Amino acid sequence: MQMLVLNPSFIVTMDRECRIIKDGFIGIEEGKIVYVSKEKPQEYEEIIRLPKRVLLPGFINTHTHVAMTILRGLKDDVNLQRWLMEYILPVEKLLKPKDVYYGALYGIAEMIKSGTTTFMDMYYHEIEVAKAAADAKIRSVLTYGLADVFFNTLPEEEFKKAEKFKDDLSALVSSRGLDDFLFFAYGPHSPYGCTKELLQIVREAADRDNFRIHIHLSETKSEVENSVRTSNMTPIEYLESVGFLKSDVMAAHVVWPTDGDIEILKHRGVHVLHNPTSNLKLASGVAPVPKFLEKGINVALATDGPASNNRLDMWKEISLAALIHKGISRDPEVISARTALQMATINGAYALGLERKIGSLEVGKYADFVVVNLERALESVPFHDVYSMIVYALDSRYIDSVWINGELMYSQENVLKTIDVQKLREIVNDIR
Repeated sequence: MQMLVLNPSFIVTMDRECRIIKDGFIGIEEGKIVYVSKEKPQEYEEIIRLPKRVLLPGFINTHTHVAMTILRGLKDDVNLQRWLMEYILPVEKLLKPKDVYYGALYGIAEMIKSGTTTFMDMYYHEIEVAKAAADAKIRSVLTYGLADVFFNTLPEEEFKKAEKFKDDLSALVSSRGLDDFLFFAYGPHSPYGCTKELLQIVREAADRDNFRIHIHLSETKSEVENSVRTSNMTPIEYLESVGFLKSDVMAAHVVWPTDGDIEILKHRGVHVLHNPTSNLKLASGVAPVPKFLEKGINVALATDGPASNNRLDMWKEISLAALIHKGISRDPEVISARTALQMATINGAYALGLERKIGSLEVGKYADFVVVNLERALESVPFHDVYSMIVYALDSRYIDSVWINGELMYSQENVLKTIDVQKLREIVNDIR
């Protein structure tokens, strides 16, 4: 058996029992996990000892617009509507495909370095994001942002963009053998960015071809108020009325749902993608995550784009998600450290429909994981609880290495295996 075995001080599995294995062994072969146990395997090729290290699943960033690294800092300290309509969309219309490629590759470098091994994206020129993900060898779910209202296009013409992207992505996957890395989903921007006709076309295509749907939903109070004024329905009620909401829908933000909206989300099995930093920075509010969890709604974590965050560090989102809801509710038990880490790992896998492939350290899943160095962290002493230490005390500075598909992709020497960061930094900095 040609099995590589790692032996860290702690394996944080994030499996159904959320087992933490002290001084355990995890075996990797052909990109997958083939062994997880407290006991040393009898047959192996090599054991890498990792004393004072924690090994945990790679983070899953369920909602971003990664190429927007090139727009980072373009405009801050305004609300979403002004930020998007007055500053971001006018510039995005000028972006060339190569700009999107390099912006995406730079953002992917940021994500890998901070522990993300899978991400879901929505953007334009999305095939360039796919090429960047392919070159970097990171797992991704890719959606072409459809918005016939924004671009004043006919619904059928707008939808053709997604269909062309789907074909182009399929060709890229086939030519480079990336079936396990790149996945397609539909990406209608939002209820206010799409006509009813476009939303229905997407819904029918998703049902026909068995693809998931990624959408912004109830992100701001003004969005909800405008929807009620024009249709006498909240955005969630509106999507329900047109038959859009099903268990394959991945809804980003959901900051302003009513109690009735939450019941609809529960009934339809919609996944919520929580973006705490971005929602705070744009003054959109704070999603009622404790209510979602209480109703059994799956909640996953995300950074949103680097122009509204302005970082792509999932560890930051984990910590913030565990803290902000305590302060708002004045209840220290609403989001535990373990729950916050679940939202960044296994919950993200469920949201993307990849729970059989990623999200936890279990036999048969892809070997996507992060190694954290406790020895470099003064904050790791004294040691009482792994979840507490990861979520409340440490951060991405203490990542030793990041592995995707059983390959070492980032090491503590600040080396990214697939990306020349210095050269890329110069290219991205010159994009105007």
